[in-house]
Amino acid sequence: MSDNGNLNASTGSNVINFNSVRFCARPASDKSMHPRIESQDRLFTQIVLSTETPESVDKTLSCHAVNLSVGGIQFRSATPVAPGTLLDLWVDVSNRPGKFSLSGEVRWSSPTGEIGDQGREQWLIGVQLKSGAATDILDWRDYHASA
Repeated sequence: MSDNGNLNASTGSNVINFNSVRFCARPASDKSMHPRIESQDRLFTQIVLSTETPESVDKTLSCHAVNLSVGGIQFRSATPVAPGTLLDLWVDVSNRPGKFSLSGEVRWSSPTGEIGDQGREQWLIGVQLKSGAATDILDWRDYHASA
């Protein structure tokens, strides 16, 4: 049923698609410290260090953001990335020219239960951003302070 108690208008049934509800909801174990901005912006990640899958080092992934905050990014990927993996990220925010060059550590990774365009299972990945001299972390923080 929809919020107003009617049948699901798109399917004509009273079945709720919990996959989409789960996708929008924050996990009960969510430990985020900062407000999030929903996003569908494109980003690229390069695996810098991975003890779980050392063969994936230097692999670049094309992904889409789910949400952004001062301290982290959640994104969708067709490739699982293990917690503890260090990443370089290039985030192209649609309402700002240029890309942010950032570094971070994967804190969690979870399958969505959905199959993407490439016929592969989709993953949600949460990254905690790290400070670094060769990154745009200060500009990233300024951007989110004004958002």
